Amino acid sequence: MSEPAGVTFAADLPLEPGPVVVEVLDGDVLLGRATVEPSPRRNAYGLDAEQVQAVYGRPLFSAPWMQFDGARLTVSGYHLPPDGDPGRLSVRLDEGVAYTFDYPVRTPEFGHHFWYWPNAELSSFILTIDLPACRAGSDPFWFEFVYPGMDAGLEALPEAVRRARRRISVPSRLDAAVCFPRDTTQLTRVQTWSTDQSVTVTGYGTYRTLEALFAQYGVGRRAGIEILDWGCGHGRIARHFVQNWPEARITGADIDAENAGWCARHLDGRFVTVPLLPPTGLPAASFDGIFGVSVMTHLTAEAQDAWLAEIARLLKPGGVALITFSGPAATAYTSVFRSPDWWQAWCDSGFDDSQHDPALDGKIGDDSYYRNTLHSPDYTLKVWSRHLEVVDIVPSAIGYQDVAVLRRRT
Repeated sequence: MSEPAGVTFAADLPLEPGPVVVEVLDGDVLLGRATVEPSPRRNAYGLDAEQVQAVYGRPLFSAPWMQFDGARLTVSGYHLPPDGDPGRLSVRLDEGVAYTFDYPVRTPEFGHHFWYWPNAELSSFILTIDLPACRAGSDPFWFEFVYPGMDAGLEALPEAVRRARRRISVPSRLDAAVCFPRDTTQLTRVQTWSTDQSVTVTGYGTYRTLEALFAQYGVGRRAGIEILDWGCGHGRIARHFVQNWPEARITGADIDAENAGWCARHLDGRFVTVPLLPPTGLPAASFDGIFGVSVMTHLTAEAQDAWLAEIARLLKPGGVALITFSGPAATAYTSVFRSPDWWQAWCDSGFDDSQHDPALDGKIGDDSYYRNTLHSPDYTLKVWSRHLEVVDIVPSAIGYQDVAVLRRRT
């Protein structure tokens, strides 16, 4: 925008439709006013930001990093500014917890990847919890982001489910970080940025979300309960069920024999290698609960169909499966690489499994098997309900992935 006096500046405007009035103030003195029409924001392929925001208009966030110096617990990550305005974001912790919240911390690279979101470079945060200064009896090991309208559109979900998707939990036990594979390729095989630190934090946080969702849908801790981690990898999540549900019987299964074998040698519980397509050899109607995190996100439509039938076979009557899929949030995350034609095709079909994922090349015997698969909640409801009752779909409940709550029909 240029004023008659020659002042020129550029700014990311909040997510407001139509013209925006911009005022320049010196204290209480109005120096100038202009009405501006925001310029269209497009990526390098010509995709319009409004098309992405129409698919997923919530601010994405992630909190994968934690440090502990013996007294202060520091959690860091990013949260896109709500509606492009960092001033709208705050955090909520338990009463009596002493903390500081530094936000926003400028991170220019986020402005590139989250190109469609205004002021995305103002996204990083540092939350420091002063444990000795916390009041006795307080719980300093969780926090929630808060901003106006954060639960808009989710009113149909139970409050416990909405709380589970927005709450971030961090480990309170140091032994949560004990014993991970020393071959770092096992950690980074699927998430290339993973480290010992990040898999501890994200694995525990995912466990707590799954635990809360299981409880809401009738699967709770009790003697003899059977839980399956379908797609266990190196035990990033299963280890926390083993550690915190000692009365349960935990089974892990994966197509990656190297990681499944590592779990069998180093973790309690039962861990098995399964074929690329079912059947698995696991007994029918044997699990009260099954969870699969970032598995369907890598399967073709045909492979998904086969595994949904197997999940239905493995669940006890009335049993619950929590299965993630890459829905609108994950699709928005990939938008930096998408053309208008691809975007329109995905919006029309609600499904895309065309992109090869090389993460397991040379590890599972078929390099064409592993994909980057994206699909909409509508597709999930329509197709997955052929095999199981789709009780709920919880958007972006685990990272950028949605959780489908499935129940075996009785």
